[in-house]
Amino acid sequence: MVKRKKRLIKQEKGLLKQAEEHRLKIEKEPGRKDTTHEYWRKEIMGFERRAKERIKLLEKLKPKRRKKQLR
Repeated sequence: MVKRKKRLIKQEKGLLKQAEEHRLKIEKEPGRKDTTHEYWRKEIMGFERRAKERIKLLEKLKPKRRKKQLR
């Protein structure tokens, strides 16, 4: 479980970093034929969607707390 958790955390960080790099491209670089600003926006949406999926998976991996039994 620990390896899976570490992998998911690393993937989430990488996807968010990639989305930020694409945001910078939109601000600084002019669009070209194959890499337009609209293309980069769609890529950002995809990266963020996948990062959210990783976060959901991490939440599922968290151990559930057991309620103390009343005696």
